[in-house]
Parts: sequence; C-alpha cells; structure tokens
Amino acid sequence: MSIEWNDSYKIGDPEVDQQHQYLFELTNEFIAADSLGDMRSLMIQLYKHTREHFEREEELMRRVKFPGLALHQEQHNQLLRRLSELSMDVGKGYMNKPAIIGLMTDWATKHIPQEDAQVVAFMAQQP
Repeated sequence: MSIEWNDSYKIGDPEVDQQHQYLFELTNEFIAADSLGDMRSLMIQLYKHTREHFEREEELMRRVKFPGLALHQEQHNQLLRRLSELSMDVGKGYMNKPAIIGLMTDWATKHIPQEDAQVVAFMAQQP
C-alpha cells in the first residue's frame, strides 16, 4: 500500500507544492516502515513537517486574502491535534499504525485535492 502524488494536486506555489509532495513521501515511508524505531522517527518528522507546512500554506492564504482562511486553519488545527494525540501514544510505546496511515492518507488524498483546490480556484480568479 502507498499513496501516489498526482500533479493535479499542485496549487501553483512551488514551495507549498514541494511540501505537499514531501508529505506524500513521508507518509509512504511511514507505511513501509516495519520497526518501532523507524515509525517513531517518521512520526516526529510527519508532525514537524505538517506543522511547518501549515504555517506556510496559511501565510499564502493570508497574502492572497483567501476568504476561507479561518475554516481552513481549523481543519489544519484538527489534524495537528489528532497527530499530536497519536504521537503521544507512540511516546508511550503504543503504535496505532493503521490510524496514523488512515489519517495521513485521508489528508493527502482528500484535503489537498478538495480543500486546497479551493485556494487554487480563488487565486485563479484574482487579477
């Protein structure tokens, strides 16, 4: 099992697009990991990269005055809260790999092409 990057997920900002692609790569590395140590390390990387990516994406949305920013930020915050909860479990020695894979796969294959696509559409309408 893996998730596949599709160029249709690009939003047109090179840095955000690269970050999205890296999210797919990290998620695939996590899916393929078979040791608890590797999964712990990748979980830390997933959380850190996701948090940094959201900051960049929200900065872009503020810059273009995207009207759905508040809702989009709340979606980001929900994912970060869930990732944090799952990370805490990992720190306690409990690895719910299916939940982590499900969360990240759902995010990558639904949020990016659906929610982030709204930002793309808004930017395309701007002069």
